[in-house]
Amino acid sequence: MPKRPPLVWLRGEGNYTKAHRPPTGIRVIVIHATEGPFWPSVRWLRNEHAHASSHFIVSRRGRIIQLVHTSDIAWHAGNMAVNRVSLGIEHVGQVDDPAGFTDREYKASARLVAYYARAALMPVDRTHIIGHSEVPDPFDPTQFGGADHHTDPGAYWNWDKYMRLVRKFAYPPRPVHITVRAPNLRNGQLVKGTFRWRARTTGPVRKVEVVIDGKVRLRDLRAPFGGLWETHRLENGRHTVELRAHGPRGHRAVVRFRVVVRNAPLVVRASAPKEVAGLLRLRARISGGKPRRILLYVDGKRVDHDTSQPFVFSWNSARVPNGRHVLELRATSRDGRIATTRLTVTVVNPAIASQAVTNGVWNVQTRGRVERVEFVVDGQLVGSAAAAPFAWQLGELPPGEHALTARAFGPNGSVVEATIPLTV
Repeated sequence: MPKRPPLVWLRGEGNYTKAHRPPTGIRVIVIHATEGPFWPSVRWLRNEHAHASSHFIVSRRGRIIQLVHTSDIAWHAGNMAVNRVSLGIEHVGQVDDPAGFTDREYKASARLVAYYARAALMPVDRTHIIGHSEVPDPFDPTQFGGADHHTDPGAYWNWDKYMRLVRKFAYPPRPVHITVRAPNLRNGQLVKGTFRWRARTTGPVRKVEVVIDGKVRLRDLRAPFGGLWETHRLENGRHTVELRAHGPRGHRAVVRFRVVVRNAPLVVRASAPKEVAGLLRLRARISGGKPRRILLYVDGKRVDHDTSQPFVFSWNSARVPNGRHVLELRATSRDGRIATTRLTVTVVNPAIASQAVTNGVWNVQTRGRVERVEFVVDGQLVGSAAAAPFAWQLGELPPGEHALTARAFGPNGSVVEATIPLTV
């Protein structure tokens, strides 16, 4: 850990927001230019009527004054969302002055940024160390420089030089020793389900990667290093796992071991009668994982879905022709696995093929499974037959037009009817 450079503490007069940010609460450092001399800038930033403040100000001679505690929120970026997670550092200089900024100023600021970036476990890069001109306008995301569209530190601020210094002070060019070990993994260990991995490291580790069978599957960029490993994404069996800890300038440490993945397969089960008529209710049962949803397909066409327990489907078989049909239940687990099961059923919904009256006998021909037929004359039930051949002896009917309606009843309450006219 680099040392914090010497500084003088001159607390401001209230033009900031009290907070209790921990060091790791800092995710951005914003670089500013004062557009004015050192001491007048200090007095202005300490003035409670300024409605602006900064955590630090750096003189052209490299002197650092702190005005706001790093746990508090300074009003420096023109964007409160950025202010809440950032430090603001002012530098004495002009945006449009070709003289730029001094070496002593760059070095003092770089030491300061290196110290707080390391304390915050923050990457030392241009994504996290930015100029005021890169802060988005909170009211118009297409504009930058905060709400007032500042352009500092300007074109004469040497970012390449500055970032080289910050990296040098954050990670001094000295022998680097890093180690990594996995306290909760051992060679040959059996793992299954969602497994929490941990890596204990020493040294300036920037990231830890989990490499499985030679492929990077997970990475963590912040200590303490660890996370969740979804073992269902791997086939059951032996796998080689590496934890790779990466430090500065290409240094890394590796620990390697083998594990055995043993997960129960994702299975979806359901049952249905071989012959189906009317409304069919299916209940799907899942094992080997937590289901996210189950889809029902009939002859390859999606007809229904369910996303919560119990997974129950109702299918009206009258919507398809009688005959053989394939029902498929396709389950997707929360970890992305898919399981299917297929059921072949024969639809035998009742159907009236034809009907006729011959010599006073009303004959009804049917298809499918028919359990009984009712005979209705002009809306009145006159009889029924419980077995084929389905027929009824008509009695004396008054002269005129009559409507003969046959109703065929099948399993599960399925029913179909057809009407023919009769003239007496």
